[in-house]
Amino acid sequence: MPKLPGWYLAVPSILDRLRDPGAPPFLDRPSIEELFSIRRRQAIRVLAAAGGYQVGKTFVVEREAFIEFLEKIEQSGAAPEARARKKRVAAALNEVANHAEAQRVRVHTAADVFVRRPADLPSSIEVVAPGRLQISYRGAEDLLEKIVELAASAANDYPAFRKLYEGRE
Repeated sequence: MPKLPGWYLAVPSILDRLRDPGAPPFLDRPSIEELFSIRRRQAIRVLAAAGGYQVGKTFVVEREAFIEFLEKIEQSGAAPEARARKKRVAAALNEVANHAEAQRVRVHTAADVFVRRPADLPSSIEVVAPGRLQISYRGAEDLLEKIVELAASAANDYPAFRKLYEGRE
């Protein structure tokens, strides 16, 4: 898929600025550069694509014609698709960053945690009511350590774990 211009992401805000009653009736290259946050050469291409024309040494386009040009881009689906793609990429990058941060967390447990039985769990892990468990912790890593202890005790003696946490005989 060909690369779409970066300014496609800003089309809705550009349209809002152009529809403002105080917007000038004509736009020239410097105003396009500022409006789109693009460089000279790309501004000239945008002006030409929008039906701009040369007046002396200045390249201009009528504001209404330029609004129509941007609305056609918006209606074509290219600009909305570019925004959706950017959101998907940002979400994927955020997910990768979260995963990488989670991978850096080290859960430190006592050496005996993997032989611990349900009855040997610390007082910071307690059944407060049938179907309700309370874990007291000091931070995210401490909570993870408590969860590892709970899971290890279940793995070491599941019948006792089940009896303790389900109240079964």
